[in-house]
Amino acid sequence: MRKLILVTLFIAAIFSAALAQGGTATPQNTNDIPNMGHAPKQADGVGRLDLRVVDENGNPVQGVRADLESHRAGGFLCESWNWTDARGVSVLPPLHMGRLNLTLKAKGFETQKFELDASKLDEPVRVTLMHKK
Repeated sequence: MRKLILVTLFIAAIFSAALAQGGTATPQNTNDIPNMGHAPKQADGVGRLDLRVVDENGNPVQGVRADLESHRAGGFLCESWNWTDARGVSVLPPLHMGRLNLTLKAKGFETQKFELDASKLDEPVRVTLMHKK
């Protein structure tokens, strides 16, 4: 019984030391969140958009609907969409990349539409939304 108590105390001490070294499970800002974006390696290759959305004050915006259209050779159209989480992050499902158009919509914010360069998707795409006036 005494050995069991000592082992339990030892494990608790190790766990406490690990927490004291700053091991937090939740990143503090969007720069701490691992990048999940992926640029295609060839024309018409598969890529993935990692989106980070903030407002004019730099605060993450939750609930942004991100619609990505990929207009490919031969008249093909691929689409993916997702919503941002509480950290303002949205990782869209992978799709074949062509000419990319991104539309962002959120309640209380101006809708934004723009073209993306698929070769730049190895890094998160950072967007600032403006509140409606």
